Amino acid sequence: MIYQKQECNGALYQMCLYSMGTMPGMSPRQRAGRRRTTEKAKQEINRRQRKWRLMQLINANFVSGRDLFVCLTYAPEASRARALEKFHAKMKKAYAKIGLTYKYIAVTEEHDMDGEPVRLHHHLILSGAHGVQLAEVVRDCWASGLADVRTLREGADFFEDTAIYLLKEDCHKGKGARRYSTSRNLTPPAEPVRLRLGEEEEAEVPPGVKIIEHVQNANEFGRYEVMVGRIYNQAAFSAWWAAQRRKAAPDPWERLRRRRQRKV
Repeated sequence: MIYQKQECNGALYQMCLYSMGTMPGMSPRQRAGRRRTTEKAKQEINRRQRKWRLMQLINANFVSGRDLFVCLTYAPEASRARALEKFHAKMKKAYAKIGLTYKYIAVTEEHDMDGEPVRLHHHLILSGAHGVQLAEVVRDCWASGLADVRTLREGADFFEDTAIYLLKEDCHKGKGARRYSTSRNLTPPAEPVRLRLGEEEEAEVPPGVKIIEHVQNANEFGRYEVMVGRIYNQAAFSAWWAAQRRKAAPDPWERLRRRRQRKV
């Protein structure tokens, strides 16, 4: 069986699929190989999903050229206890005074791009406003050191470069550790569409979508595939997407409710 997950957020389309479970008639060797392949596929897809999730959050809540990219560093003598928490509280009050809503994504780092230890610092994406100068507001609210304030720019499709930069410490985080923190008022990504496909079925490129990333890997035990695209024809894509949602695998709790109803 092939498990497929598709997501659509704004103009960003994402799809991943991988083999899961074992099939009748498989030898013990094939079953073991299938499980190993499935586990490796999940690890690779999970790594990509962390990047995608952050890209989705950025695209759903922030705008290139309007919002801010900030780096907060500490002075040698500054206390780090709850410093970032206090900063958020001050920023929320300062934004409220000028009629703005404060939103953020924050990442705390202790390593550089090469994995070498560096002094603790924070990278943040903050909500901004066209025609409003907020750099001094940020600096006034950060009392623990220096604040480097820049305009957020989309250097690659859907802020992929920004997401990769913010997640560069991913390999130093333990399993289950938080990669970043966010304000509670962020717009969440849309619910994905999950499908179960036959072993020989192939993923299709949706109409109205230009693929910008496509990765495939397969062996005798199974396969996985990742596809990322930009939606350029919303009308064509929307009709196809509606059909995909109708085919979506039902909620597992819904299946349980149906079985109970049949027994009654």
